[in-house]
Amino acid sequence: MQAELAEAITHELRVFVAAASTRRSLPSTVHVGQPAGEHVVLPEVVDQGLRTDLVVRAIDGLVATEGACGWVTRGGEIGTTDLDAAWFAATRAGFARHGLVLPAFAVVTRTAWFDLVSGEQRVWRRIRTRRRVA
Repeated sequence: MQAELAEAITHELRVFVAAASTRRSLPSTVHVGQPAGEHVVLPEVVDQGLRTDLVVRAIDGLVATEGACGWVTRGGEIGTTDLDAAWFAATRAGFARHGLVLPAFAVVTRTAWFDLVSGEQRVWRRIRTRRRVA
C-alpha cells in the first residue's frame, strides 16, 4: 500500500474513533472513494449483486477515481468477518466494472486497520484523535 493511502486510512481510523466515543456497540459502515477526501457511505444490504451495484454507482458519483478504494468501519477485533469479505468481493467487482484496479480495501476498527488487498496492517494500543501542537 502506498504511504499516502496508508496515512489517509489512518486518518479515517481517527475520525471513526472520535465519532464512536465510548459507545460499546458500533455499526458496520462501508465507504467507497478517497479516504480523508470525497467518499460515499453505502447502506447495509444483504444481496451480493446489490452490493456490487451500489459500489458501481458510488464510483460513478465520484468526481475523481484516482486514489479511490473501499473500507469498512466497524466495532470488534481486527480480522476478517463474513461481512468484510462480502463487501470486499463487491468492491473488487465494482472497481473491475469500471476498469479500475482496487488499490486497497481496509477493515477499520477502534484500534487497528487491516488491508485485505496487500495484507498490511497497523495496530495501536491507544489512538490519539487530536494532533498535539508543539
